[in-house]
Amino acid sequence: MTLKEIAEFLTDIDPDVSHYESMEKRDPYTFWEETRRLPFTADGAHEEGWRFYVHRYTQEEEDPIAAALWAALEQSDRFTVEHEVDYIPEKDMIHHIFECEGF
Repeated sequence: MTLKEIAEFLTDIDPDVSHYESMEKRDPYTFWEETRRLPFTADGAHEEGWRFYVHRYTQEEEDPIAAALWAALEQSDRFTVEHEVDYIPEKDMIHHIFECEGF
């Protein structure tokens, strides 16, 4: 899975998603970042795959974008995903963290 394919997949869920965190924050917001290339090989050639994180910051406990991200990533056969939730009291924000591998 290429970085472009990941970006297109996420943009279909949240059209406002950005690649890497931006200094101009809006509430709520979503961004994603790749962290490393996966070591998949097939027939002696490297297959493109990435480990990446999707971050969703919101004040809504039942945030529809966070729910849509989880559903789409979890149902796709091209991703593995783990979902963690954190709360940032000083910002009164819920932070959804999706740790993914796309292949």
